[in-house]
Amino acid sequence: MNDMQKHFHKIPSVNWLIEELQNDFPGMKAEYLQRIILPCIEQVQQNPHKFNIEKHDKDAFRTRILQSLKNDLNQLQRGSIKKVINATGVILHTGLGRAPVNSDIIENLQTVNRYTSLEINLKSGKRGQRNDHLSELIRILTGAEAGIAVNNNAAAVMLMLNTFGNRKEVILSRGQMIEIGGSFRMPEVMRMSGCRLREIGTTNKTHLRDYEDAINKRTGAILLCHTSNYEVKGFTAHPDLEEIAALAQRHNIPLIFDLGSGSLISERIFGGQTEPDVSSFIEAGIDLVSFSGDKLLGGPQAGIIAGRKKWVQKCAKNHMLRALRLDKFMLKTLQQILIRYITDPESIETVIALKTGREELIERCNDFASKLSELDAEIETVPSAGKTGSGAYPLMELQSAAVRIKPRSKSVNWLASKLRQNHIPIFGYVEDDSLYLDLRVVTAEEENEISRVFKTLL
Repeated sequence: MNDMQKHFHKIPSVNWLIEELQNDFPGMKAEYLQRIILPCIEQVQQNPHKFNIEKHDKDAFRTRILQSLKNDLNQLQRGSIKKVINATGVILHTGLGRAPVNSDIIENLQTVNRYTSLEINLKSGKRGQRNDHLSELIRILTGAEAGIAVNNNAAAVMLMLNTFGNRKEVILSRGQMIEIGGSFRMPEVMRMSGCRLREIGTTNKTHLRDYEDAINKRTGAILLCHTSNYEVKGFTAHPDLEEIAALAQRHNIPLIFDLGSGSLISERIFGGQTEPDVSSFIEAGIDLVSFSGDKLLGGPQAGIIAGRKKWVQKCAKNHMLRALRLDKFMLKTLQQILIRYITDPESIETVIALKTGREELIERCNDFASKLSELDAEIETVPSAGKTGSGAYPLMELQSAAVRIKPRSKSVNWLASKLRQNHIPIFGYVEDDSLYLDLRVVTAEEENEISRVFKTLL
């Protein structure tokens, strides 16, 4: 027996801990409590120094273990996904949940928390299709003949590729052989979808004849990818979309476009750059366009497919769709966002955030900084550069403003850590020994919370 093991008698029994915990958590089964307790006991046995077992008597140590388990159970009941305050200046922050969704749209989900008309046609009383709730809205907003939605854009791309390219060739230019976040590489996606990749052209130049020469009896589709997260400049060439679309139609094969971050507002311009809107690709003759719901659209995670009815219907009949479909809550949320684009697009939170100018943000930052003027820190409003995030407009900096806070007696890393540990975690960004807070997507209520926390910490 080593020196630490002689203290193991202080470790409380599992049965005693279960009985004590059930006083505070009476609805929790003993078997669940046991599965929570055992790892804790194992940690004490494996690293007793960490728990200072030698410095406590038996009663004090078991009380400490009991309290630690109560804290863990309280945290378990609250859940690990929490509301956070995004003061990073990145609107579509992947780590923080991407697009903010209007609170009134979320409140509207209460209308579908029980039973819904999800797959019932109310006119006929017969079985319906859940994507019928979206198809007409997609048609109106994009000019496409039809549309469906799945659980994200990656799923939409895989569904289209599997529908038309399974055991067939899919043509893709080397200049569009993209990789996005999380090592999502198009060649691997095509392989997982059952397709054989037919590469054409070069990184910088692909011609219409390259597409035409590649078409054969094994061709299932032509794939185009929007290169939103990089640019190839200089000695480059690529045929117009209309030319490729006409070629695809002559051979009766679908032309698929993976747009990624899809905008529904035409000619949306920020800082001199334009993100092409979905309808422009439909007008160019693209057969199927896919894009995300939780990026520039400003809705929930989803992947939308818009295009010619005959090709959309083929995707809808693919058995893979059942594994990729949206549930009633995401369908309702996406439906409400699409309706908002028809009735009042300027009220969508993501649209508002993207269009907010630096002058307005400077005024907000100045007002906020004045509330913190008594703190033990250097505080000022400075120009900053925000980001759209999630691969949209990757090279563009949004003209923004931020509150720069440099603590006098504390380290900035200590401050950033304390903000993350707040009951509503607060995220800014750290540069040059200062913490920066960009208020672009911070609400007035959230500003009050940030102010309260800073007055406590500094």
